[in-house]
Amino acid sequence: MDENPQASSTEDAAADLMLEQITKQVKNMKEHLPKVLSPDVVAGYSKVLDLEDECNSLRHSVNDYKQREAQLARSCESLMASTERDKQEFFQLKGEVASLNELITEQASFCSTVGATTCNLLWKMSHCAGAVDSILTGNMLISFLQLANSSLDGFIESCHGLISEESAEVNFIMALCGVLTNIFATSSGRDYLMTSGFGLSLTDQYISILSKDVKSERLKNIVLMAIYNISISQKGLEMVASRPGLVSSLTQILTCASASGNHLQALRLLQSIVAEGQTSRSANDITSQISPKLVQRFLKDSNFEVRAVARDIVQDLSSLQHEP
Repeated sequence: MDENPQASSTEDAAADLMLEQITKQVKNMKEHLPKVLSPDVVAGYSKVLDLEDECNSLRHSVNDYKQREAQLARSCESLMASTERDKQEFFQLKGEVASLNELITEQASFCSTVGATTCNLLWKMSHCAGAVDSILTGNMLISFLQLANSSLDGFIESCHGLISEESAEVNFIMALCGVLTNIFATSSGRDYLMTSGFGLSLTDQYISILSKDVKSERLKNIVLMAIYNISISQKGLEMVASRPGLVSSLTQILTCASASGNHLQALRLLQSIVAEGQTSRSANDITSQISPKLVQRFLKDSNFEVRAVARDIVQDLSSLQHEP
């Protein structure tokens, strides 16, 4: 059945009319709305829009921070894992270092024992004058004296009075000094050491050992014997008398009751210096530093040799004091 054209046209006209009325109403509302609403409401509405914009901005910032936080969390986890690996590696290396230190200590102890044993054998051999001559004419003498210098230097630097007299290190140094003492006991040995340059350095090292708080009176006794042997020759005496600190070291030994075993050697060294005081300027200078009262204390010592040496020193000191 065909539609009625007239009815369709009527409906379109009615729709257009209704749209036109709605448009007019909207226009009227826009024109009259500011008049109806108070300025506070309009301002508040504007603030609401601003707050919405600010919230949107903050929302974007929060999202950015969350992404950054996630990145930092991943980085932190990676660093923690790396730190844990480094910690495990550190403990592993620490254990290896401890093992190596223990091994080095064992090797050092073994080397000290070997050195002490070898030097003790050489020390016993050097009691014979022929053995000392063999040492002086051998091609290893310079190496031996260099070893002695470096060993004494190391001992002096590391010695704090806590080293046991029974330790391999002290035994090695003691035997080394014993060999040198026996070399100094021969005229050829003294002459060689005085002309080679080793005599001065060894004397300084000996005096340093005397000034140290070494808990080995036997070692000091050997050192005193070595210095005494050096002082036997005129050149050696001049060198010994010129070294600073000798009188203070001898005074310390003579005033120490626990060092009674070294009193005789210390007095013999003083006797050697005092006896040359008239002909040696250095010996005369060092003699002036010796306290007569200190020596007089030993005139009543129970040891006959100590009393005899002390008496000779007192007499020599008295003679020097009365000389013009």
